[in-house]
Amino acid sequence: MTLDLTKKIRPSAGLIWGILCLLAILKFASISRDRTFQYDEWNFVMNRWQFNPDTFLQPHNSHLSLFPATIYWALFHIVGLSHYGVYQMIGYLSHILVASVFVVLIKTRLGETSAIALGTAILFLGAGIENILWPFQIGVMSSLAGYLLAIYFLESSINKNQLLAMLALMLSLGSAGLGVAAVAAVAIEILISQRVRKSWWVVVAPTAIWLIWYSQYGVSDIRSNNFSVALRYVNESFAGTLSEIFGLSIGWGFIFEILFVSTIIYFTFFKKIVTPRLVGLLTMLFVNWCFTALSRAQNWVPQSSRYLYISIPIIFLICVELSKSLPRPQLNVAVVIISIWSITAGWAHFESHATWLRDWSSDVRAELSVLESRRHFVDRDYQPDPIRAPDIITNKYFAALRELKSSPALDMAELRTSSAATRTEVDRVLLETDVLTITQPEESSSFCKAGVSASDFLTLAGTSTAIASPDGDIEIGFRNFGDSPSSVLKTLIPGGSQVTVTTSSSLNQDMWIVTSLTPNKRVCLAPDLD
Repeated sequence: MTLDLTKKIRPSAGLIWGILCLLAILKFASISRDRTFQYDEWNFVMNRWQFNPDTFLQPHNSHLSLFPATIYWALFHIVGLSHYGVYQMIGYLSHILVASVFVVLIKTRLGETSAIALGTAILFLGAGIENILWPFQIGVMSSLAGYLLAIYFLESSINKNQLLAMLALMLSLGSAGLGVAAVAAVAIEILISQRVRKSWWVVVAPTAIWLIWYSQYGVSDIRSNNFSVALRYVNESFAGTLSEIFGLSIGWGFIFEILFVSTIIYFTFFKKIVTPRLVGLLTMLFVNWCFTALSRAQNWVPQSSRYLYISIPIIFLICVELSKSLPRPQLNVAVVIISIWSITAGWAHFESHATWLRDWSSDVRAELSVLESRRHFVDRDYQPDPIRAPDIITNKYFAALRELKSSPALDMAELRTSSAATRTEVDRVLLETDVLTITQPEESSSFCKAGVSASDFLTLAGTSTAIASPDGDIEIGFRNFGDSPSSVLKTLIPGGSQVTVTTSSSLNQDMWIVTSLTPNKRVCLAPDLD
């Protein structure tokens, strides 16, 4: 298969494409370093390291995720949880596969110049950066690659092309829900091309296997409430896709949408360009948008990067199918201009999204350091980060660590040099795991007097410390790694009263600082109440 694909491009063009792919990987790796698992990936870390049928066959967000789950399971046991760069490389290679098959499909229609130009636009698709930089999206990328391979093999003259098309559809169906749209699109293409008797099994065999899986594991996330807004969602998905190609607002997308539909009508009704491939691509686009609308409209993110990654290559392929009869020199110029515009418009997305991903990773890795330092004290159902990593639960996390013998957590040196926001998150988790306990205010023993230090902030001494104020009512907070007190633990001490703070074992346990949160009020500590 690989040899056949490479034969479709001349050596010089193949070398150029290979260099572009290498540059893309270097670019992605340079901006997306120092990361760990992200959001949905933690569901796999918690639940898919075991060797049992559920690991591979349980749906994820209603999708069959057989191939992504298998890849993650293998990587869990080969490289563990410490070497996230390996997972990222698998993601980059999945993206390279999508872009490379896309180039071959374009080349058969428009030639090498347009193929490499549009392929580069997909390779550096800033609008689809969420998929490119997040290895968990190998499911979506593999599903799209499976569809592109299937339509390539359908028209190929190589031996066993029908079998290869069927296997490609299995890859698409077994990687993400996009495979359902892929099957519909390929079925339509086979039907219109009048190859049903020859190629029916290309669609029927994968569909039968998927239906067997669905009968045992399948769940539907289609919501009845979404039917009333589905067409509006599809319309915004269409406009958003067209506008994001050029980095413009969705208002421009609605204008492009009218022009795009008018172009399709002109070429199909007046120029009589109605090919099986064109109808299949339109089916793929529409069915995918409809299923997304019915299952995701409640979140209302039609311009989400993960969806644009799917739609933009299909839009390009539709344009190619319509324009392949136009004069080649002028067409190449237009394609190059569009590609350069698309690449430059989306370039800023790379750095901004990569920064966001690194910041999230830093926070989660820091929180896991705390969790591991408190493993003998923390509640087994505690969740250190319900927003960034809602699937991390203490007992499941430590079970994964024991089995995989590795950890994604930051070490102490990295904790100390992390950002102020990350260090504040460290203090939050420490306090949520009861590293400090405070008694109810009680009558003061009047230790705040001459000879006792009083200040806006003081370092706790020992494992049990009495705190009061010589200046009346005061609110106090605590910090350790952070530059300012965490909002998790704040205590009001009435004038003439004191509280006792007890410190348990934790990271950096001798560096807790109590801080006055009331202007012009000082705290004082008992010298030693151990």
